[in-house]
Amino acid sequence: MEHKRQFLICKKQLSYPRFKSLALNDNLFLYYHDDLSILVSHCKQNILIGSAFKSVSGTILDDLNNMTDNNCHMLTANWSGRWIILVGNNLYTDPGGMLGCYYSDLLEGAVISSSLALLNEQFLFEEEKDFKNIEYGNAMNWFPPPLTKLKGVRKLLVGQSLNIDELTIDNRPYLENKFVHLAPDELYITLAKRLAEIIKNVSAEYGDDVYLPLTGGFDSRTILAALLHNKASFSAFLFEHDNLSHADKSLPPILATKYDFSLQFIKRENAFDDNKYAEYVANSSGQAADAGVLFYSYGQYEPLEQSSSSQKKIILRGGVWEVGRKIYSTALINDSLSSEADIMENLKQCFPILKESKLHEQSIKLWIKHTQENRSNLSFKDRFYLEQRVSGWLSALEQASDLTGFDRIHPANCQDILDLLSLTTEHPQPKIMSYLQPDLLETPFNCKSLNELPKRFYNYISQKIKRWC
Repeated sequence: MEHKRQFLICKKQLSYPRFKSLALNDNLFLYYHDDLSILVSHCKQNILIGSAFKSVSGTILDDLNNMTDNNCHMLTANWSGRWIILVGNNLYTDPGGMLGCYYSDLLEGAVISSSLALLNEQFLFEEEKDFKNIEYGNAMNWFPPPLTKLKGVRKLLVGQSLNIDELTIDNRPYLENKFVHLAPDELYITLAKRLAEIIKNVSAEYGDDVYLPLTGGFDSRTILAALLHNKASFSAFLFEHDNLSHADKSLPPILATKYDFSLQFIKRENAFDDNKYAEYVANSSGQAADAGVLFYSYGQYEPLEQSSSSQKKIILRGGVWEVGRKIYSTALINDSLSSEADIMENLKQCFPILKESKLHEQSIKLWIKHTQENRSNLSFKDRFYLEQRVSGWLSALEQASDLTGFDRIHPANCQDILDLLSLTTEHPQPKIMSYLQPDLLETPFNCKSLNELPKRFYNYISQKIKRWC
């Protein structure tokens, strides 16, 4: 396995194809695939691993040069992207844990990696016997951090930092929400400005090689608003798949014609490739399941990759916007519970797999304990969405997609944007669009055809039955 865009920190000296190395101290080396971006501060003590883009003026390198353990949370609060930073011997993740961090102290010296598969390939950990295979369609279609399928290997939780020498965990200090003083309109204006600045910085780095998966919904159109606002060069695309809605088929061509941008509809013209399917699942060690594996298995990324000869391309994805809207997993997750036992019982009703696997249950119990010991500006439901759904599910899917020829970020994965979203009382995306590109609101969202209604009703009932059986 090539382990594209992955890193490994350990004492052992390795030789991997396309991996470069960097000595961190007398004991540890950083090994990283040459497709993974690395930025080192002038003092050589601080290292950015992955992709980061500021949502305010200034540069990432200036922040990195001025960074200490005392100010890193404040300096990175305006960073978007998918990244990890090393500040001396301490490791910190992006706010949604998008670039995952797995670690173990079972061996002599620390072993730390973005890839569970890479760790297991190098160090041959024993697998947990109670690991239940993750299946697409389950209410919890990911393995919940901090535990993993490998004995003695954990995933760093959102809100934690890791000392790479001692392999000790610390919790990030709680910071008050600095936007609480803003009037409602100012919240949405600030969100719009922050998103526009992130997209401007992405565009400056990637030029013409910016790609937007455009659907009929709100998430991708919010990113489109920022691209149009910045007059950025980009191409939109849509993969054919079995559950493509009427809105997904009909609305993107209308928008492409109206705003004169390129739109590719990429059909399933290739045969399904079993080897690609297995490769995709193995790249994330089966930590999450999603229909996205089919895009890779049918070779649908290939026409997109061939549309540019550049080695540096990025896909802008629309996740993380659900924070603050309190809609994840319907209304079943109860925000008002306080005891660990009551929270666990509530989550078991929402996610039956927690009743079927002791390992899943044990991992969620550890996470609940973490939430009770560490304050956050988010509600419990929003914390579950960010710290489990995003950091557990979405992070694993992004790692699997590292097999493609694209960098990928979710622009809303920025601490300042999360804090702003937590204060909103209205659906934020139409408000953001109204400031950045108001005429986008003239085209409807998620319009349904009559033919879709029976299928949507069937899927709704099926999900309810699965959850409560």
